Amino acid sequence: MNTRPQHWIVALALVTTSQAQTSRAPSEPRPLDALVTAESAWKMTTKEFEAQFEKSRFEWLSAAKESARFFGDGLSIYNGEMTLKEAVVDFKEDHLARVSLSLYNRGDSSEQFGRKEDFEKKATGIRDALTRRLGVQPVPRADKSAVNAVGFVWMKQPSAYLLEYSFQKEVKSRNIDFRPEFIRLRIANIGASDGKGSGGASAVSTASISGSAPVTKASLVANVKKQDNGDVVILNVPMVDQGPKGYCVVATAERMFRYLGMAVDQNEMAQAAGTGTDGKSGTSPDKMYEALNKLEGRFRFRMRVAEEWDFRKWLKMIDSDYNREAKKRGAKEIKHANSGTIYIDEIYEQMDGETLKVVKTEKDKSGYGKFQRIVETLIGQGIPVMWCVQVGLLPEPEIPQKGVSGHMRLIIGYNLKTNEILFSDSWGAEHALKRMPMDQARAITDAMYYMEPMK
Repeated sequence: MNTRPQHWIVALALVTTSQAQTSRAPSEPRPLDALVTAESAWKMTTKEFEAQFEKSRFEWLSAAKESARFFGDGLSIYNGEMTLKEAVVDFKEDHLARVSLSLYNRGDSSEQFGRKEDFEKKATGIRDALTRRLGVQPVPRADKSAVNAVGFVWMKQPSAYLLEYSFQKEVKSRNIDFRPEFIRLRIANIGASDGKGSGGASAVSTASISGSAPVTKASLVANVKKQDNGDVVILNVPMVDQGPKGYCVVATAERMFRYLGMAVDQNEMAQAAGTGTDGKSGTSPDKMYEALNKLEGRFRFRMRVAEEWDFRKWLKMIDSDYNREAKKRGAKEIKHANSGTIYIDEIYEQMDGETLKVVKTEKDKSGYGKFQRIVETLIGQGIPVMWCVQVGLLPEPEIPQKGVSGHMRLIIGYNLKTNEILFSDSWGAEHALKRMPMDQARAITDAMYYMEPMK
């Protein structure tokens, strides 16, 4: 399989409105204090959580109820002193184990910061408020995250608190402007006192608070399940809801990190990959690939290309096989510029999906067979496939999509009896497992990537 991609031209940013949670009214309060202030919080079961927070509106991110997400207006902690854009809670053995709170993120927040000083003032204000609330002093975080975030840790048994914030520095010589990225608070149950008091915070790592526990490559095979109906599927890939923003690529990356036992979230990856400056205009897979390559050594994984995007080969296919088949079928032939800027999205908008399906399966049996072998091989090893596609070329009933858009999703299985691929979109539990005919999947494919542990 290839290890380096060709230059990618389009950003992937498909957004579905069906999963975008919004509040009923901006003024409606949705306090989550009981998750961060109550001494009994870590004893909370999933049933107790559902009963207590039903009115605060949340969505389970999996059928197993291992994670839940709050999103939208009105969320707050500490009697409204700190407002939130998102909250994700994780359960372990049916009890609350971790809470992750987004106090600001570029993709969801409307708050503007024109200067570094203004953003740091907000972050340090949150730090000082936490110190007052907890009654203990923080210490600098001992390790690093995926980006150069500033971090502080508080220990107040049985909880550990990790506040992190990050921004893009201004570099005038390179025409790079200052840009705020995120402020987040992670809280975890770390058990009874170790006798060190608040000073024990210096020994607490990001991994211990986030629950990171990197897995081995050999262990992934155990995740593959063979069902009586012919499904060969990885059922335990963590779900992430990207929300109403063009974060499909970085949300997919977060799911892969979490599957491999590492707590790296989509807001970190949006910063690392330069996701659109407004948080809504998508991510270049090329930049995502480069960003993930830079993180290989730190997180001990390898980033691979299973099928690369080849722009010249793609154009050649259109000029020959596609137009020949289109003419035969009475479909519109594709015309494009031979020099200057060529807009890929405009070409895809002109395409007939059924014609493309014939070209990429019946007329290119070698490529179709390779696609099937890649899926079977990687799924057999317990490795999901990061799948770059063009949505809208062929009908998908679950997606109210107009036009054609670039998108990234995960292939998590296949079924040779029904000749289907099994896949997942990063839009919440309802999109955890979906099916598509193998030939349709091949037709909409642009490229495929995967991540695997080094050992």
